[in-house]
Amino acid sequence: MFNRSALTALLLCASSASYALTPMTDQELANTTGQAGISLRIDVQAQIGRIEYRDTDANGGTVSLRNVKIDNGCLTVADCPNGQGGGIAFGAAKLGLSLPFFGVELPTLKVDVVQTSGGDSAIQLTLPDLTTINQQMIANGLPAQRIRVRVAGDLYVGNNSLGSVEIRDITDIRGEIRIRGH
Repeated sequence: MFNRSALTALLLCASSASYALTPMTDQELANTTGQAGISLRIDVQAQIGRIEYRDTDANGGTVSLRNVKIDNGCLTVADCPNGQGGGIAFGAAKLGLSLPFFGVELPTLKVDVVQTSGGDSAIQLTLPDLTTINQQMIANGLPAQRIRVRVAGDLYVGNNSLGSVEIRDITDIRGEIRIRGH
């Protein structure tokens, strides 16, 4: 058993250590090596009054999306089960994927610097590979995971309402975008 005096000594040693972040010069930063890239995790909740397309010819009209909402779409507990018998509360859209139990932590967008076959450096933007993750989970009898986002609004042509439109629960997505300088 760990006795109390040993624990107290350990805590005193740990608390006496000081950690500080110091700024790096441009030269120090240039000489630093390590993991290239950053991961972006974005959670968003927004309302947009109106998005409108206006035709510019003589008989031009408009098509608009009004009362646009961007959120996680969890209006009731049943809308967004968390896989553990509970539900996810209404709130911001979770655009990344986090499954700590399975060791999965995927950002919305991963940004890396990679070497091309020609030896040039390129920026590579990678989307989370939900398709492969979902195929593996479904094969093991688990439910597919979703990026919890809902985009909803009212669709109009001119001033006439056509009803509402909603996009939600993205389950299959993968891909990458490469940007090269010339």
